[in-house]
Amino acid sequence: MKNNKLALAISIIGISIPAFAGNPERQGQAGASQLTLNGYARSSGLGWTYGGGVTGVEASFLNPAGMDRNKQKTELAFSRTQWLVGSGIGINTFGFTQKLGDDGEGGTLGVSVMQFGIKPIMITTEQNPDGGIGTYRVSMTNIGMGYSKSFSRNISAGIMMRAVSEGIPDAKALGVSLDAGVQYATTIRPTASGLKKNDLKFGISVKNIGPDMRFKGDGLSYKVQLDNLTKTMEAKTQAVKLPALLNIACSYDLKLDKGDELYNNRLTLGFAFTNHSFYANQTTYSLEYGYKDYFSLRAGFVYSAGIFDESTRTSAYTGPMAGLSYDWHAKDGNTISLDYSYRASNPFSGTHSFGLRIGIGSME
Repeated sequence: MKNNKLALAISIIGISIPAFAGNPERQGQAGASQLTLNGYARSSGLGWTYGGGVTGVEASFLNPAGMDRNKQKTELAFSRTQWLVGSGIGINTFGFTQKLGDDGEGGTLGVSVMQFGIKPIMITTEQNPDGGIGTYRVSMTNIGMGYSKSFSRNISAGIMMRAVSEGIPDAKALGVSLDAGVQYATTIRPTASGLKKNDLKFGISVKNIGPDMRFKGDGLSYKVQLDNLTKTMEAKTQAVKLPALLNIACSYDLKLDKGDELYNNRLTLGFAFTNHSFYANQTTYSLEYGYKDYFSLRAGFVYSAGIFDESTRTSAYTGPMAGLSYDWHAKDGNTISLDYSYRASNPFSGTHSFGLRIGIGSME
């Protein structure tokens, strides 16, 4: 019965995918594109395929349902991203998750903060087209708070609310967005020893749902000379929509060890379909090798229409991505993890992310 339900779910997803055509003709028309950038080092090496298996802090970006599936009572995550090396843009990301209640049955609260550091830009005016009168900085920040709850060993759901801010010193836009998701995990090829659990994972999430944003500020006003009068006029701005998207992800763990008593080597196959409101749709494929709970090596590819031709590619990213992680487990159940990921791009020299995760208090 379980396998029949699983087959039905896969069929429905497969039939539904062609119905989402994407909107490449609306490329560049959305605001708050920062909401589509993953600043966390571990999950960015797998891309959208991690939406079904992601847990803890990094689930706050991909699928908030995974925040409650973490094995630690408290998790802290820090990440530094050199975004499109050569562009002068860096991203600092911080987050934490906290299980509620002594046994964690109260769900999990999560917080995530992403702040962009963009190099100063020279000020130019009609009178000073070559600059020389100073610089200004672009500010981009989003702060999220969410809640996740597991309803059984197999199903969890979560929600994330974000406040978004971006602008320059004299013109800013503020907004709010909603993320929501569901995860389902089950075992389709169990071992007699019971070592292999939840080898199949599904995740469905929607991101960046919210009202339009509009820029306001003194920078939108200008002076007009009419005869002997000087009037101050204010330019009207058009509201911009958030880059809403739908992501459907699944992954399956292959046990590489022979015999039921060993489960030290794992190979995870991942797939995701992402429907964008303002970009071409994407399909993502990934592989991850894991040795016990200590080391993992991953690689993937993001495909969208025209990505192999520079003249038709609609993103700086060219598709390939990779990463690795090392997890250190203390005897008291606490963990320290180091993560790295790389995403290839043209132009620029790719994106590098470095991350540190700290888990406090084992729930096992």
